[in-house]
Amino acid sequence: MGNNKYYFDQKEAEKIVKFVERLNLPTGKKGQKIKLLPFQKKILTEILATKRIEDNLRRYREAFIFMPRKQGKSFLIACIFVYMLFTDNEQGAQNIVAANSRDQANLLFDVVKNMIQTNPTLAKHCRIVDSRKRILRKSTNSFFQVISSDASRADGYNVHIGCLDETHEAKDDELYTKIKTSMGTRTQPLMITITTASNGQDEYNLEYRTYLYAKKVQSGEVEDDTFYSAIYEADDGCDLMDEEQWYQSNPALGEFRDYDELKRLAIRAKEIPTEEASFRRLYLNQHITLANEQAINPAKWKLCGQGFDSSILKGRDCYCGLDLSTRKDLTAFVMVFPVDGTYYIVSHLFKPAETLLTDEKLDRFPYTTYAKQGYLHATEGDYVNFRYVRQIINELGQDYNIKEIAFDRFGSQGILADLTNDGFLMVDFGQGYRSMSPAISDFYELLFEQKIIHDNNPIMNWMAKNVVATENSTGQVKFDKAKAKFRIDGIIAMLMGLNRAVVNENSNSYDANQAIDDWLSMGDG
Repeated sequence: MGNNKYYFDQKEAEKIVKFVERLNLPTGKKGQKIKLLPFQKKILTEILATKRIEDNLRRYREAFIFMPRKQGKSFLIACIFVYMLFTDNEQGAQNIVAANSRDQANLLFDVVKNMIQTNPTLAKHCRIVDSRKRILRKSTNSFFQVISSDASRADGYNVHIGCLDETHEAKDDELYTKIKTSMGTRTQPLMITITTASNGQDEYNLEYRTYLYAKKVQSGEVEDDTFYSAIYEADDGCDLMDEEQWYQSNPALGEFRDYDELKRLAIRAKEIPTEEASFRRLYLNQHITLANEQAINPAKWKLCGQGFDSSILKGRDCYCGLDLSTRKDLTAFVMVFPVDGTYYIVSHLFKPAETLLTDEKLDRFPYTTYAKQGYLHATEGDYVNFRYVRQIINELGQDYNIKEIAFDRFGSQGILADLTNDGFLMVDFGQGYRSMSPAISDFYELLFEQKIIHDNNPIMNWMAKNVVATENSTGQVKFDKAKAKFRIDGIIAMLMGLNRAVVNENSNSYDANQAIDDWLSMGDG
């Protein structure tokens, strides 16, 4: 093992393989026995048969298994838990697997149940409770159970072996933390996370965070003898048709992972550029952002974030977007100034002061810090005070020439009526594909030409990373709040204001007489 603290228990390793290969395959021909592949033997035995010399307890307390789709992740989990339930003599062991959905939980439970029910020896030593997704081993008063991703369901356990499946989909790390911290009284607990790649953009994402830690342990940058990782991924930037990379990232390729199907998918991704990111992420297990996941190019957005003194815009025309959301949510008022073909973006964001700390935890974002730094208006109380929002807009109206305020028709009618009475021209702006798609098209064009200059507000920068785009059957696009994990209100307000600015600028630059002259002159050629 490279040191004198650990050893590989060959007898235990042989016992693991022998035990698992006496079980029936959960799918396929009835009664067919399991035949472990080399990579499966390696993972199972390294995790469970590597031990400490001083007390013969297992070395590893946490294992990270990272592989692409269709590599038998559920099967591996089942092998570990069935073996541990029936061979580990820990009394009262509570072995928990948490899945992200009810369907996934049912699938995992059914695989384990099938392995046990089709083996008469194991079946007679346990009791299966389908209604609770629980299997009890009578002699040790231990159990295996599958739960959903609801963190509240993890309270009260004293976990011996825990597993979180597909951690790239986890909304936060609360469930992971609850399971791991419940292991304190166990002598050799084991926490397993098994997953495919996330987009690699969110440093707080449980998969990506664990992946980065695993890489540091592998490189020696971090010393953690209790952490195990099995990482199957292609090299960054590899050729899509490099078969060596297919095998490197897909350890089951040519076995139960169909080679011809993967080749067909690779050819398709090569010929259809829009499918390349999906192939790299799902089948080469690379941290790649899918086309719809990060709808705003982060590098381009950063280039446009020069920051500027808003006083240079005083007295100039501007077009604004007002996204009110709910009174307990974030309200955004974003001003867009067209200046010689460039569009300056100034954002004003509002949140209730009393909910900042709560929302910091939910959104994993430091609202309080940015409120203190002046990037966020923290309104008194536990809801956004629309009278205060109205006051700020009126104050801005004294310094800038607000030509229009675009708003979502489903916002608060009270403040909209008040702003109309204050003399502002309010423009109804729908949030569907018909209104949003042309606005997004203009935004993308201006962003890539660097004709947008935004105020580099860190909250707006964060929201830009959160944007998810959806597309309808006709190819129209919108930025979808429902699909985004975190808030994008400021970006929606910006889009509305930008659209009104572009529309008005284009109409102002159109000269009907000149257009007729240009058309007539074309006939002279």
